[in-house]
Amino acid sequence: MFELLSEHQFWAAVAIYWIFSAAVSSMPDPANNGNPGYLWLYRFLHTIAGNITTAFSEAARYRAGASPGSKIPGLKTFTMLLVALLLAATSACAARYTVHPGALNKTDSAAYDMLLVAETAIDQARLAFKSGQLPDGAKPALDALVRSYNLARDSWLTYRDAIASNRPAARYLGELNRNLTDLATAIRSFEESK
Repeated sequence: MFELLSEHQFWAAVAIYWIFSAAVSSMPDPANNGNPGYLWLYRFLHTIAGNITTAFSEAARYRAGASPGSKIPGLKTFTMLLVALLLAATSACAARYTVHPGALNKTDSAAYDMLLVAETAIDQARLAFKSGQLPDGAKPALDALVRSYNLARDSWLTYRDAIASNRPAARYLGELNRNLTDLATAIRSFEESK
């Protein structure tokens, strides 16, 4: 269930807000001589529910270019802080990284993703270079990208081999991380040189 919620955070937030709003709306009105604690809770929850609605409607007004207008003055900061805290709490359950089938672990899978990105960039750059669409100044950056890719791929294969053969992989992991960082830098440099 938690995995479903983490994969659909927006709709989970909408459903939680709707349930909260329905629960607050169904609270019985406090009696004139009733418990002061219930009166406070009743007012507090209605204020929060009203401010969340106001915050959403104000955001829509800003997007539409309308002038700002406050329907409930004074508590907007508190409500926005409360919403931010709730969002921070739900983002802790953010969508999880899905490991590729056949990957040995998350690091292996993430390295594979990075190598795929680099390989795609290299393939597209080679096609652009052959068709004359790549500036001449980008050729050294492309060569550096290819060298970085080859080093990263070799270290990835060495890391995979160490894990598969039950050898200590920590030494190879450090080298893999360095080479992947260099590869990311080479990709960025190449993109800037175009």
